[in-house]
Amino acid sequence: MKFIASKKLSNNVTLRAVMLWMLIAIILAMGLSLSAKSIDFGLTPDKWVTTVLGNESEFVDPLLFSDLLLKIHTDLFGLIITFIIIAALYVRTSRTTRTKMTLFSLLLITLLSYPIGLLASSVFGGISVIIALSSFILFHTVIILMSTDLFIALIRRRL
Repeated sequence: MKFIASKKLSNNVTLRAVMLWMLIAIILAMGLSLSAKSIDFGLTPDKWVTTVLGNESEFVDPLLFSDLLLKIHTDLFGLIITFIIIAALYVRTSRTTRTKMTLFSLLLITLLSYPIGLLASSVFGGISVIIALSSFILFHTVIILMSTDLFIALIRRRL
């Protein structure tokens, strides 16, 4: 509760250290999430399309719908929690309201486009898989950049 009530995080040394380590963990987790997804689905859009939709000429079966739902569910759980943590910290920064709202809107749009793109792949084909891939990468990139910005602000005691 002290975190919510206090004006400056730099006044509480213990909480500041916890936040610094949490931001390091989030940056590492986002990097590991990207690498794990590249192992599961591939590095290129063609590999993502082949993994999700299959390829008859290469004898690759499409991803089962239940497996796709499970992957989306586990991804969304972690990504939503990460978004909430970063948003709660980023609100306290000295950035303009417009910048904050733009970043939060971008994150929410990409966070929702990822599962919708994968689920719509059975209807719209490869283009929706590419939209899901782009959203996934953009979300992770923005979260890593915002976490780095928060980390620097905590180091400089501006938060």
